[in-house]
Amino acid sequence: MALALSERSLEAMGAHAREAYPEECCGLIVERGGCEEAVRASNTQNELHREDPARFPRTAAVAYTMGPEAAPFLIGSERGELRLLAIYHSHPDREAYFSAEDRRQACGARGEPIYPQAAQIVVSVRNGEVRTVKAFRWDSRARDYLEEPIGPP
Repeated sequence: MALALSERSLEAMGAHAREAYPEECCGLIVERGGCEEAVRASNTQNELHREDPARFPRTAAVAYTMGPEAAPFLIGSERGELRLLAIYHSHPDREAYFSAEDRRQACGARGEPIYPQAAQIVVSVRNGEVRTVKAFRWDSRARDYLEEPIGPP
């Protein structure tokens, strides 16, 4: 089964990834009121790194932590006010793959996905240009995120 996303959402993710380059971008794809939209979140990783480099050794060049503007959408999803279709982030100058760190963030401490209904999208950006966009979805039998094609709605 393919992850159905609009061309508008794909373009918005790509634009966000290009603008954030050479740092990672992050955001959400949500559906509310029958409309799909890409929601940008700030990447607060550099701030966390500056405040506590021992606890947060990675910078925004290789990691992301979503800013507070993502919270209302995540809470709205939990309350049933909207559908969380996907969580996205970019990999500057790296391939679009679901890394061990990506899995750790998506699953939390218990090793179970925090938002199992949401696909995880990774955008590869090299030299400021989007190269590849891949989606990954939790497979309960494999107990892992597996690649899923992205198609039109």
